Amino acid sequence: MFKSRYFFIVVMFLSIQYSFAQSMPKEARNYLEAGKTFYDQANYLKALDQYLSAYKFVPTDPGVNYSIALCYINTYSYDKALQYLLPAKKAGIKDPMLEYYLGVAYHANNKIDDAIESLTQFKSGLRPSDKELLLQTNKYLTYCANAKSLIAKPVVMKISNLGKNINSEFPDYNPAISADESTIIFTSRRSNSTGGIISEMDGYYFEDIYMSTKTPTNAWGQSVQLDQTINTANHDACVGISSEGQTMIIYKDDGGGDLYYSQLSGTKWGKPISFGKSINTDYWEACGNFSADGNYLFFVSNKKGGFGGTDIYWSKRNTDGTWAAPINMGKEVNTSEDEFSPYLHADGKTFYFSSQGHNSMGGFDIFQSTIQFSQGLITSSIPTNLGYPINTVGDEIYFVWSADNKRAYFSSAREGGFGDKDLYMLERPEAKAALVLLKGTISDCNTHDFIQAKITVTDIQTGKLIGSYMSNSSTGKYVVTLPAGKNYSITVEAKGYLFHSKNIDIPKLETFKEIEDELCLEKIDIGSTIVLNNVFFDVNKATLRIESEAELNKLVDILTKNIKIKIEVSGHTDSDGEAAQNLILSDARAHAVMDYLISKGISETRIKYVGYGEEKPVATNDTPENKQLNRRTEIKILEN
Repeated sequence: MFKSRYFFIVVMFLSIQYSFAQSMPKEARNYLEAGKTFYDQANYLKALDQYLSAYKFVPTDPGVNYSIALCYINTYSYDKALQYLLPAKKAGIKDPMLEYYLGVAYHANNKIDDAIESLTQFKSGLRPSDKELLLQTNKYLTYCANAKSLIAKPVVMKISNLGKNINSEFPDYNPAISADESTIIFTSRRSNSTGGIISEMDGYYFEDIYMSTKTPTNAWGQSVQLDQTINTANHDACVGISSEGQTMIIYKDDGGGDLYYSQLSGTKWGKPISFGKSINTDYWEACGNFSADGNYLFFVSNKKGGFGGTDIYWSKRNTDGTWAAPINMGKEVNTSEDEFSPYLHADGKTFYFSSQGHNSMGGFDIFQSTIQFSQGLITSSIPTNLGYPINTVGDEIYFVWSADNKRAYFSSAREGGFGDKDLYMLERPEAKAALVLLKGTISDCNTHDFIQAKITVTDIQTGKLIGSYMSNSSTGKYVVTLPAGKNYSITVEAKGYLFHSKNIDIPKLETFKEIEDELCLEKIDIGSTIVLNNVFFDVNKATLRIESEAELNKLVDILTKNIKIKIEVSGHTDSDGEAAQNLILSDARAHAVMDYLISKGISETRIKYVGYGEEKPVATNDTPENKQLNRRTEIKILEN
């Protein structure tokens, strides 16, 4: 109903417009005729070019001003329409829709009181049967009320442009940030677009994907366009990246719009692979993001069965790497309006998304919700608006947050940029994030060459796999996020190497903590040793605790795959207590480990056990931390 009435008014207006055209210069009339032709074809950008050319000859003509304004309105550039609507109204243009357009344009220019006045005046002339127009007008009046409330209580922050190495004179948007903030991948519509095609809808080149990494001085390096494995002649947009920066989510306009993923091998991104039929449908799947552990995918679709417009869905990764049937996030998150750009923070519970519903200031605003995973379902708290000036009367989409929750990366067309949309960083002075960011590199202990390794994170108490991650084969870099509240087992494995293990217990962390750990792996050679950091015994006993099984099973796996290996299992203690008792205890614990390996099918002839007590410390016994290092179980390769 709204569209049919709208187009009737536009046609009526165009007949009025040309009553003004008779006294115009010939050049202006020619531009107007050409503009009308393009406008009738719904090619509003080309029509706009013609009307702007006519404007140079007759800048005070109300018909020309109104024509320009309608082109901006039809291309959603409401803010630009205002400067042409006002002189058109002053000159006496009569259009039943004029006050509505003015209200929308005032709102887009943050002139909230003027917007309310125009919208209220427009609403007073509507009939009960004008249901769609009443709905749209009331929506904008609600936007205005929300804007007044939020602007009255601004949040404190700093916003800075990411600079010329990232931004260009063309639209730059959709930032995707690795958890350690060392890599940014984004979408741009630059003139070197792979296909060199210009969109008739908005006049910009088709989308391509670009990447930048931090320099040693912590500045962003020159952005690089990804190669044609990723960028094609069609639209290609990065919409998300895994926390360790090794998997990218790509939107490809393949007719309906679907989601793909690409994996980084060394320095090269692999060919994009479809998420499959469980995620992609005949409808529009526009954007998505992984949880930090990689086990969940949050994405947007306008498929049937939702609450209206685009909704946010979630899917859990199956053990074989496929994705389970998606589940709608529910009415707490989704509304009758559009929802977009879902993002689960690395803490595993703080969920961000954009919405035109809830208490938006207008267009898309960013909202925050707390989600919980329970019995195969996700529940969400009531979303809260992040406030002004994080949110404005324009669209705020694709906010992604740093692991410490203090910085957000986003795109905006605000003043002072390099052109159209630019990428910005928002910093807020206080924020809490109860998690540890573990990062560093993994290399060969002897050659120091970087290697690709698998990092497995397990909940020690439950034995549940939390997540698996890969280091980069070229840089050795790895990033793992660990939300507070658990005792974690970290295991690093690579083919041909002994595994390395760590234990990180973060039960009551309230603030963000970053740990940098350079790890190396020993090749499976005679004399190589590893410490079993996740093998635990009862206090002053040789009884293996159940939490030790995950680590011991990895040792079983190595011995099963390498049948010639013979090992020594050695037990060690700190210096507390009697030396003789320590020797007996360490010997018994080494024997317990051997017994476990034998119970899993490893031949007794391949295992030697010995207890060294406190004889071979690796640190001085002067602190609790050093004593913990000395209380250990080691494996040494005797034969290979």
